Amino acid sequence: MTYIKLAFRNIFRNGVRTIITASAVFFAVIFSMLMRSVQYGTYENMVKNVVGFYNGYLKVNQNGYWEEKSLDNTFLDTPELRNQLQNNPNIKTLVPRLESFALAAAGDLTKGVIVTGVDPQAEKSVVDIEPKTKQGNYFGPNDNAVIITDGLAEFLKLGVGDTIILLSQGYQAVSASGKFAVAAIMRLGVPDLNSSMVFMPLKACQYLYGAEDRLTSIIPVVNNVNQLNKTVNSLENQLPKDYEVLSWQKMLPELIQLIQADNAGGLVMLFILYTVIGFGIFGTILMMTTERIYEFGVLISIGMKRWKLIAVVMLESLFINFLGVIAGLIAGIPILGYFYRNPIRFEGDLDEFAEQYNIEPVLNFSLDPAVFYWQGIIVFIIALIVSAYPIYRISRLNLISALRG
Repeated sequence: MTYIKLAFRNIFRNGVRTIITASAVFFAVIFSMLMRSVQYGTYENMVKNVVGFYNGYLKVNQNGYWEEKSLDNTFLDTPELRNQLQNNPNIKTLVPRLESFALAAAGDLTKGVIVTGVDPQAEKSVVDIEPKTKQGNYFGPNDNAVIITDGLAEFLKLGVGDTIILLSQGYQAVSASGKFAVAAIMRLGVPDLNSSMVFMPLKACQYLYGAEDRLTSIIPVVNNVNQLNKTVNSLENQLPKDYEVLSWQKMLPELIQLIQADNAGGLVMLFILYTVIGFGIFGTILMMTTERIYEFGVLISIGMKRWKLIAVVMLESLFINFLGVIAGLIAGIPILGYFYRNPIRFEGDLDEFAEQYNIEPVLNFSLDPAVFYWQGIIVFIIALIVSAYPIYRISRLNLISALRG
């Protein structure tokens, strides 16, 4: 307790010195949190755009469909199957789909597109089409109309009310062709999808492809994404062997690899930031230690043991660093909260650059708890390591030189 009292008295005896040292740790925590939050936010946005905006976090297919995306690998939409899926406690609702490819034509222009037949009401749980529409109105379950993305509309020079022709091959090699009115034009956040998507009511899509009552997949919308692996294992044991259950990690391994590669580069940048932070804190500690050399010399000369002085200085460093970390976390949470709710959007040339590399032109931040506690712990450890310098000076201190000041 005596050492703790001495440490606290030294901390409050020179408030300016304490504030400067704690401020170095304070800003280090905030900068490291901002950097890591941007990284995590970028990954979360990538997953949300690719997985949450179209693919779904979980899919149930006929066995073999994922390797060979053919309409011959579709399955019947039966009440028994739906009941088996709905019995899982982590599944909130089911989103049925019939997906295939087609050649879209308008006038002299043609383009390969992804045609997705959807249940207009259920699809709102995955791709909420209606809020994303820029022009026109959402279709109903019995309409014979389509909604196309604005990149495709721009390429084919189509507007609301115009006609688009779809040509393809249907179930069991039947010919699939039809003319559809464009009910609305929407925008998706992923540029690749935004240039090639056609949505239509499920019944109209099944009729077009001659696949009545058949589906390519059912997307179970889960209540808790963190229990995804448990849900996959449960469904695999529950469903017949004719079906395969895929999580988004299995469906999109290239996205996992992209995130891992980018995270490795991010860790290198974070290490550089930690190095800069370490030298910044060290500069502050060096200045403070130099100012206190005479004080250390006096204390040792009047009989204070070096190890006791080292213990007091260590406690001082511990308290100041802890104060800086806590203050940084308290100040950083509202800052990250603001940027989380108000992400930074790119404009002008940066917007075009982002779309060129198939990323949404927005800089998102994350509120993942790991952003806070890991950065606080790491900066605290760096500060403690740097704080070993005064201990080294005390252990090697020359009393005569110190007292001459």
